[in-house]
Amino acid sequence: MKMITIKNKTLLEYLLLISIIGVFSACFHAMNVLHNLPLHIAYNDIWAFYGKAKEEGMPYIDKKIEYPVITGLFIQFMGVLGQDYGGYYFYSSLFLILFAITATYFMLKTIERENQKRLVIFWILAPSMFFFLIYNWDIIAVLFVVIAFYALKQDMDNLASLFLALGFSSKFFPVIYLLPLLLKKNRIHEWAQIIGVFVMTTLVINIFFMLSNFDGWYYFFIFNRVRPPNPDSIWEAVKSLFNFGFSIARINMISFLAFLISSTVLVWTFRHESTLKLCFILTLTMLIVNKILSPQYFLWLLPFYVLLPLVEKKTFYTLELSNLIAFFGIMFYYGTGVITFHYLFNFFVIVRHIILIFLLMKTLDANSILRKLAQKLRDIKK
Repeated sequence: MKMITIKNKTLLEYLLLISIIGVFSACFHAMNVLHNLPLHIAYNDIWAFYGKAKEEGMPYIDKKIEYPVITGLFIQFMGVLGQDYGGYYFYSSLFLILFAITATYFMLKTIERENQKRLVIFWILAPSMFFFLIYNWDIIAVLFVVIAFYALKQDMDNLASLFLALGFSSKFFPVIYLLPLLLKKNRIHEWAQIIGVFVMTTLVINIFFMLSNFDGWYYFFIFNRVRPPNPDSIWEAVKSLFNFGFSIARINMISFLAFLISSTVLVWTFRHESTLKLCFILTLTMLIVNKILSPQYFLWLLPFYVLLPLVEKKTFYTLELSNLIAFFGIMFYYGTGVITFHYLFNFFVIVRHIILIFLLMKTLDANSILRKLAQKLRDIKK
């Protein structure tokens, strides 16, 4: 024990702490099946997919699944490994906790020493970590993204591209980080290398399923194209409060164009900022305009809070709280039918979006931009 340095001791403490949070998260969601807590409090998607995991056949070939290949295979493997309902949940929780531990390790290797406390506040003890680590499978993609950010810090851009491709094959969102990665380069052969690594990695993971049953593999994209906005999205909140809405096809078009145009303008305008900051800007933009904003998506933001010391605790906890109230409001509404919960979650969905926009403006340093614009206008008048 005397051989352990302060740095290694700190690492062990952090890894132990995230392990404890993961165990508590798993126990909390297990209360649903043990009937100690009702479904609308302790629900998670992992329990709901046990039937899919135990369904005969291979994902994408014999059965459809609405997640990318790595996540789909993970669900299948947990069903095989666990054999029964309890075993499936136990092994799913175990591996998700191990992924969180691994992500914490790479986060600690990436951040500066003076920001290590942020790892505890904005990552390990984040409300989203407790409620959503053992809720869905987003931590898999988040792990790959965190390793990609570590590779970026080490100037291993091709390795970063590889892990972004792994993240893309787990959840869709890491693909948007490819553009900031490319902006680091100004030579065609460097672009070709990064894109080539991403494409080849994605193909290695997906090609077997694409060739075996393209329709089964493509179902993930079909599912997300035809699904309506989730009930706690800004689209549904506006529709509910103002009795105004669009068709799914129009929402798809508007949200896609809004993201494409706004992200292109923002990335080009702030192209000289750090790659990490551009990734944060793109993530916020996607969450603001996307038709789906599931509560566990807030796990995507946690690494940025740690690695980019831009967010204050007050803003962070206000955003986290609004997300939780929106989530539990809708769960209580569907679980109890009490109309008050319907208005509650709609109100906090809007609050959540306002804070996301505020966070984006703060990241863009909007006040500075407005001051410069005002000064240019004054100069023109002179």
